[in-house]
Amino acid sequence: MIKSILVCDSQGYPFYSKKINSNMGEIDPTIFSGLISAIGAIGKELFKEEIATISYGDKYEIAIITKELFGDQKSIYFVFINEGEPDLKLMKQLSTNIFIETKHVLKDPNTAKLDIKEKVDRILTNI
Repeated sequence: MIKSILVCDSQGYPFYSKKINSNMGEIDPTIFSGLISAIGAIGKELFKEEIATISYGDKYEIAIITKELFGDQKSIYFVFINEGEPDLKLMKQLSTNIFIETKHVLKDPNTAKLDIKEKVDRILTNI
C-alpha cells in the first residue's frame, strides 16, 4: 500500500509531495528530495544504474521510478513509500500519468508550480 508520494528531480528540487496515510510521520520534501537526488547520483557513479528501491526492514520499501527529461540533462524521480508488497504496475501507471500531465512544469519549476498540485491530486483521485 502506498503511504506517501514525492515527485522530485535529480537536482533535488521537490515538485510535489503528499502523505496518503495519516499514520505516516511527516517528511520534509526538500530534505527527502535532496536525499533521493544524492542516492541517485551515487548509484549512477558507482553502479551505472538508476535508483530503484530502498528497503527498511521487512515492512517498508521506498520505490523510485525514473523518467528522463531528454535534452535537459536531468531525471525526474517518482518516489513511493510503501508498506508491504509494492504494486509496481500501479506505481508505473501513476508516474507515467503524472509525467505526461505535468511535463511542462517538470522541465521548468518556475513556470506553474501551483498547477502541478491540482493535476497530481486529480490523477491520484482518479486511480
